Amino acid sequence: MSDKVSKDGNGDPKDANERHEQAPVEHKPFLTPQELVASLKARGVKFELCSEEDAAAYLREHNNYLRCASYRVLFDRKPAADDGTPGPYVNLDFEHLRDLSSLDRQLREAFLDVCIDVEHFAKLYVLNRAQAEGEDGYAIVADYLNQLDYQRRRYVSRSLAVRSRGGRTHDEYKGDLIAHHLDDLPMWVFLEVVDFGTFVDLYRFCAGRWGDDVMAQEHYVLKSVKSLRNATAHNSCIINGFTKKAPRAESPTNSLLLKSMNELGIRNTKTRRAKMSNRRIAQMASSLWALQHFCTSKDTLLRDAARLNALKNRFETSRQLYFKTNGIAPYFDFLWKLVDTWLPRQA
Repeated sequence: MSDKVSKDGNGDPKDANERHEQAPVEHKPFLTPQELVASLKARGVKFELCSEEDAAAYLREHNNYLRCASYRVLFDRKPAADDGTPGPYVNLDFEHLRDLSSLDRQLREAFLDVCIDVEHFAKLYVLNRAQAEGEDGYAIVADYLNQLDYQRRRYVSRSLAVRSRGGRTHDEYKGDLIAHHLDDLPMWVFLEVVDFGTFVDLYRFCAGRWGDDVMAQEHYVLKSVKSLRNATAHNSCIINGFTKKAPRAESPTNSLLLKSMNELGIRNTKTRRAKMSNRRIAQMASSLWALQHFCTSKDTLLRDAARLNALKNRFETSRQLYFKTNGIAPYFDFLWKLVDTWLPRQA
């Protein structure tokens, strides 16, 4: 019986990977900071630029092991041993992990601000555009909701209704506004109370309603901004995706970004294609382009430019750490080129 292939309901052999995924996961014990340092050391991580004592204190007081160690994927490893044991890391010191953690936190904070600004000014654009198109502010929201499929319309309506109620589900900040307009939402209220994803879908709807092909392309850019906004708002690591092994962009670079890069001197080279195929770089590129495209406030542009240029200078102070690391610096260099192109310091 053990040699027989099990069948699913269609009579097809079950995937071996599926059977493997159903195996119980090995439980690991909590390790002290000192034990975690010893584990890293056994894997070839050096403690020359950062002592073992300082590393243990960092893991105890400043950052957890899982986040800090996630940046190991950016470093090469020596060939595996004959028994399949992974080889030790090459030129990886704990100081690299500590520095990358700090850079990543600052990068998340900077791009969260960028994404929030994009959302704000894109909503302002749609509101002004709707007025210029002569729209009825109530009818356009009703038409948008009516054209959604049942499940999506139910999700949007119920989420708003729940937030407008009293008790534990009441939205402390926008619940009263929702409750006051729930039965007949005007566009200016709808834009204020819906999530970014629903707004991006409304943007798509408006592009079709007004027959605007450029706006349809902008919708896809905003989808990419939304993905980055969600990652930064939930404190997800970003820099550990600066590697060729990271997920590729979900679609080719948007034509609006390509046109802008071509016009502003970022030529269509192998480097550009490689970096823009990285999903995280592509999302940051979309966010920078969208900020300079939608934002009508010079003060906002100056603020975001200053923060990103300060981060660029911060990276330069650490650049010598990565001289022996092949892949990290080029991702940052390309990112700074995008910043200088779409968000120059003088904005």
